[in-house]
Amino acid sequence: MTLSARIARALALLALSLSVLLAGPLAAQDVDEEGAGEGAGGDIVVTGSNRPVSVVAVQRQARAIAVRAGDMLDVPLARFEDRLCPGVAGLTPDVAALFNARLRTNAAALGLRLLDDDCDPNFVTVFTQDGGALLERLMRENPQDFEYLDSGEQHDILAPGPVHVWTSVTPRTLTGMPIEQVRNLANPPRMGVWGAHTRIYTTTRNDITSVMLTFDVAAVRQLSVVQLADYATMRGLAQTRAPEGDVAMDTILTLFIADSPPPGLTAFDRAYLRSLYDGLPNLPGNRRLAGTARQLRLMAEEEAGEDMAAGD
Repeated sequence: MTLSARIARALALLALSLSVLLAGPLAAQDVDEEGAGEGAGGDIVVTGSNRPVSVVAVQRQARAIAVRAGDMLDVPLARFEDRLCPGVAGLTPDVAALFNARLRTNAAALGLRLLDDDCDPNFVTVFTQDGGALLERLMRENPQDFEYLDSGEQHDILAPGPVHVWTSVTPRTLTGMPIEQVRNLANPPRMGVWGAHTRIYTTTRNDITSVMLTFDVAAVRQLSVVQLADYATMRGLAQTRAPEGDVAMDTILTLFIADSPPPGLTAFDRAYLRSLYDGLPNLPGNRRLAGTARQLRLMAEEEAGEDMAAGD
């Protein structure tokens, strides 16, 4: 069963309406329609730290936002390799179009391949009254859809808060062949593949195959479409979470916990995503996290080059 079908079934179970849940507040936002659909942040003021940030601090923050990073340092972090098809439920059509356009723009900037607008969504954002209740009931009514998630992962999905993210990850070989998953220690999955003797990359990778992200309506009424789409980008295209405590650099992941959250993806967010989607999909997680600082440096060099070109 496809992800969109699961969502439709879950919404039917809760008797939720998919029309005009946010018609007033989000439709009334002063959103630049061209800016939301085109540039990768061209019309968005990216806020960052006004103080120097060390490489160690950047790497520490990258590790802090990675879901279960302590278990992933030697294995690849999950990312999308299939073509991406975003979809939205619970918004008016015009606002949903802006939301999807922004998410598509962010994905295209990372080099992700995109399907046409009439595709079967594999990244669905649902605006609802209670996302936690929706997912809890979906788990209870359809446990087979969550059979490969351990108790910790299920707990994280249902953790209290205005946002809930259910990410389906499929282990694959470095050439993209799915690896059978089992839930016992007696018959571990086996697959024979050719592989080089190297510590640079692993023989397997972790592919995000579908994402369901829910926003609770009451928590988003004062936020812009760009903020919400960028937050969904950071939570859906990567397995991330909101940081705990102070951060070294601004991040959209503080959208629901900061007094003055960023207006969109920050330099840190873009660097993190660029590192995740740079190069081979089967690089160890520690290399991905460490690459965030490198991407920040490259972005600064690119910006300096653009300023110099503009000055000429």
